[in-house]
Parts: sequence; C-alpha cells; structure tokens
Amino acid sequence: MGRIVFFILLALGLYVAYRLWRAGQRRDHAGRDERSPPSAEPMVRCEHCGLNVPQSEALADGGRWFCSEAHRRLQRGA
Repeated sequence: MGRIVFFILLALGLYVAYRLWRAGQRRDHAGRDERSPPSAEPMVRCEHCGLNVPQSEALADGGRWFCSEAHRRLQRGA
C-alpha cells in the first residue's frame, strides 16, 4: 500500500512540475511577441524642400508629395 501512495505522489509531483514549466514557456513566448518592432511605413520626399516624411502625414498633389500645405501652395505658384 505504501508503494502505491509513493507512486501516486510521484506522478502528481511530476505533473505539477510539468505544468509550471509550460506556464513559464508560454510567458517567455508572449514577452517576445510584444517586443517585436513596428512595421515600417513608406517615406516620401517633399518636392519643395526635400524633407522625407511618412506617407500618411504627407500631402499629395498630382503624383507629387509635400510636407505641408504651405510648401504645396509655394510649388503651385512657382
């Protein structure tokens, strides 16, 4: 009877150790995913001053890109 209890406790201890190990593995993988760098955004060059700005912040005018409304107006007047 003593041996049966010993093996049941041994199996239970191994199971708990395995569960703790797997929880640590999941935590490590989750931490790596959060630290991945953000995706790059395309940059465009201002036709007036040559400044590179993200495309989402630039102003388009006839296939040309500008960093501000003032530079777009200056280029139209030239």
